[in-house]
Amino acid sequence: MSFEKMSSLNINVENRSFVILYNFNPKEATMIKNICNLYGIKDQVILSPENANSIIKDIIEDKIDNNCEDGLSHKSLIFNNIAHMKISAIIDSFKKFRLQRPLVAMTTDSNLNWDLNTLISNLVEERLAMKSGKVVKH
Repeated sequence: MSFEKMSSLNINVENRSFVILYNFNPKEATMIKNICNLYGIKDQVILSPENANSIIKDIIEDKIDNNCEDGLSHKSLIFNNIAHMKISAIIDSFKKFRLQRPLVAMTTDSNLNWDLNTLISNLVEERLAMKSGKVVKH
């Protein structure tokens, strides 16, 4: 078995199936990683608020910015190229493992060029709108 950086391999990164775990403590991250592994998602990227300036497309390509001083502190999962059924099963597993449900998103053509802070702030806005019954436009 050899280990090479993803960027040095000839891989179409848009087809990379993985999940971003953002702002989880080590115990929670380990539990979530185990849940993802159960559903066949072996590729996970753990990020913290210091990585919040990273562009989603750059994260997919393993180019992570570590220089953010004002990253949001909301726990979030961002899925890339994962089937909806698996995402639903993973989210349902949070209840079984008594984990609080984080903010959840999937990468799209629209958000690939957003930084992590922008994506998470939109997720926070959506969650607040859903609780209050309002409509949000991005």
